[in-house]
Amino acid sequence: MSKKTPSQDLNSKIEAKKIDDWFFQQLSDYSLTDASLIVAQTLAVLSELPSKNGWSQEVAGVITDDNTEPIFFVVEYLKQEDDIPILIDINPIEVDEYLDFILENKSIKSYINESRVRDLILTGRTVQPPQGDNKNNS
Repeated sequence: MSKKTPSQDLNSKIEAKKIDDWFFQQLSDYSLTDASLIVAQTLAVLSELPSKNGWSQEVAGVITDDNTEPIFFVVEYLKQEDDIPILIDINPIEVDEYLDFILENKSIKSYINESRVRDLILTGRTVQPPQGDNKNNS
């Protein structure tokens, strides 16, 4: 059996999610680099985000770069039991709104264990799902 290339692996991950046309249109408000980071961050935690049948939900994130101001954003998504998650919308937010998402454990960062990410970067291994209980924080 042949091994998947990184490109094939990414395509298979994206195919398992649905990205709404409006979401793509909103991404055009960002630079290519920032848009790529937003999508990468969101896809990295999508499987960890809680499901809520019939209701869209939001998760907030931030892009930081040493040379620019942080960019805070919120992604609206629909994730229902036994259905493909859908990324619906993305909007910029202010830092105080982002801090509210952190306090409510609804930030991308709250679904990522920093040491796991550091371990991935340093050793090149796969990051395993967190042992935490964020799925129940709805």
